[in-house]
Amino acid sequence: MSEQSTKGQPKPSFEYQQYDDEIDLRHLFAILLDGRFIIGGIIVIVAALALAYVFTATPIYRANGLIQVENNSPGVPGLSDMANIFAAESSSATELHVIKSRLVLGQVVDELGLTVAIKPVYVPILGKLIAKDAIPYQLHSVPFGFSGYAAGGEVVDIAELSVPRNLLEYELTLLVEGNNQFSLWLKNKKLLQGAVGELVSSENNQIDIRILELFANKGAKFTLVNKSRLSSILNLQKQLIVSEKGKDTGIIEISLEGTNTIQISKIVDSVSANYYLQNVQRMAAEAENSLSFLDQQIPRIQQELIRSEEALNDYRRERTSVDLSLEAQAALDRLVQIEAEISTLAINEADISRRFTLQHPNYISFKRQQSNLVSQREKLARTLEELPDTQKRILRLKRAFEVNQAIFLALQNKRQELAILKASTVGNVRILDKAEVMPNIVAPKKSLILALSIVMGGLLGILIVGFRHALRSGVSDPKIFNDNGIMVHATIPLSEHENTPNKHKKSKKTKSHYSLLAKDHPADLSIEALRSLRTSLHFSMLDSDNHLVMFSSASPGVGKSFVSSNLGAVLAQAGQRVLVIDADMRRGYMHKRFCCKPDQGLSEILAGTLDAKQALKSTTIKGLDILTRGKIPTNPSELLMSSQLQSLIANLSSDYDLIIFDTPPILAVTDASIIGAYCGTSLMVTRFESCTLKEIITANHLFDLAGVDIKGIVFNAVEKKASSYYYDYGYYNYEYKAED
Repeated sequence: MSEQSTKGQPKPSFEYQQYDDEIDLRHLFAILLDGRFIIGGIIVIVAALALAYVFTATPIYRANGLIQVENNSPGVPGLSDMANIFAAESSSATELHVIKSRLVLGQVVDELGLTVAIKPVYVPILGKLIAKDAIPYQLHSVPFGFSGYAAGGEVVDIAELSVPRNLLEYELTLLVEGNNQFSLWLKNKKLLQGAVGELVSSENNQIDIRILELFANKGAKFTLVNKSRLSSILNLQKQLIVSEKGKDTGIIEISLEGTNTIQISKIVDSVSANYYLQNVQRMAAEAENSLSFLDQQIPRIQQELIRSEEALNDYRRERTSVDLSLEAQAALDRLVQIEAEISTLAINEADISRRFTLQHPNYISFKRQQSNLVSQREKLARTLEELPDTQKRILRLKRAFEVNQAIFLALQNKRQELAILKASTVGNVRILDKAEVMPNIVAPKKSLILALSIVMGGLLGILIVGFRHALRSGVSDPKIFNDNGIMVHATIPLSEHENTPNKHKKSKKTKSHYSLLAKDHPADLSIEALRSLRTSLHFSMLDSDNHLVMFSSASPGVGKSFVSSNLGAVLAQAGQRVLVIDADMRRGYMHKRFCCKPDQGLSEILAGTLDAKQALKSTTIKGLDILTRGKIPTNPSELLMSSQLQSLIANLSSDYDLIIFDTPPILAVTDASIIGAYCGTSLMVTRFESCTLKEIITANHLFDLAGVDIKGIVFNAVEKKASSYYYDYGYYNYEYKAED
């Protein structure tokens, strides 16, 4: 029978065609339009989370202070030249690094005890939110009756905490015992117990703690972490913000952000004070170094002065009287002055070379002055060489004495000046503004976070919608079937009145209810599409060998039973006698649409236990009968291959104008290929965005192997989407209703 039905029938050429990927902005916009509810929902969720964070997050404040770095330190009146010698100009960039150095911040860490981090243990989730606005020294009650938690308003001041190296960075638990008593725990091990104000040590004397103040409810817990000094300094370096106000102004701003306004203010003040102190110490150290150098040189010069004085006196005793001419005396005085200056410069050269490089302008000027004095000395020395030997002898001795005397007096004067300069050093740093906490909250920035959350939610929604669309491999455009040689007999839009099996499978508690759409809603767009299918079948069956129609599919859940039952109802309403047979003896649910029981059906007939006439059930629609699946057999395929099926078809064909078989999917079982061999017209049902083109091609190939000719497909459950082809050209756009 199948051979006769396939003869002379043109078979569609099912070929898989690839399509070039093109960027279609209209299609992309349509995809986003279809997913507008998903995008909107994600935006709402992200915005809600952002709002929850904004209103629950602990506010962060900023404390800042200003300092001024002057180019030169102010000098003491009368000593400005001496002060300028030790004044060192440094750029603001250099001072920024000095402020954040371990030298300065280490003093801050030691002064404020920043190596100890203490946090109260709040009730999970809500505890921190409740304690956010708590005022110190005003204790709150623990919410919901929880014990062992802080509630807000607690004050803890730890003066000293010392732990061994193996416990650094470990969390310790401080438990308030009441009556100024406390205990310290490591996990479940009690380390020590003591009273507030006392230095308490553990049994092995490895842990020491002294708490100055403990204001908290009995049973409250705090976590203590003793950090290493280096890690505390590095952490403060990361948090501290040091910047110059303007360009080359010398005004430096020190700021710090945090939740504890008192602590951040103390830290900024401490940084400013310690930076100022080290600057003064640095300036005083220059004078101290020069004083040490002079203290080494003065005793040596004093000894030379004594020796030269003794030599001069001895020579004068040998020579009763030696007089110098006025010209020689003037030259000697000038030479003595030059020698004293040269010797002073030679003494200061070591200090100058230590402070300046050889290419520094100050060092170059120093060497130029030294060379000029040497030239003058040599010129005067040549003049004095013309004197008699006696005068030259006395001249040399007198010169040595007076030079040493001048040098000694100059060094003594400089030492006194340096001592005064050291005592009066104030540095070149001035604290302009002490730390103040800004009234505005630095973070969280509510408006910015909300705006960013909306943007990020929109981007996330777009990505999700695009990703979902990219993962959909199901066919959404019937043109793809036509381009691959597959005839589309009908395109059926999704009905809002239809309770599909997929919807009910999501919830097992929901009682499945299937109505006959053609009866309850005859004007539905889906029924109009089935009427179009009725017309298409009428003309396609003119050349068929029989009036048997089979509906199958590649995969389950595509709506075969919906199409079969409602098409039968539409044909019956047109005046034809129609029989709908539920041939899915495994999972058929056709009986639910007609509100009858599944037993006494096809399986009993094929098994030979029931007569066909007795199994037929009438429906509420005139001309429409139904044959249910019967009880689920263990061998449905074997029953279909028996002769009983052929006898059933022969007995019923004369009684009906059209017999419709609702069969299971071909890719799952072979039942459809067995029944299709008896049917003159066979169609496959596919679902919008559910079945892939490859599945349809594979299913058709299986039918070809069984000798079943598939006339085409029915494109079912097409949804109204902007990205869908059917949105522009289907029943949705051309709905034609009667006017009241």
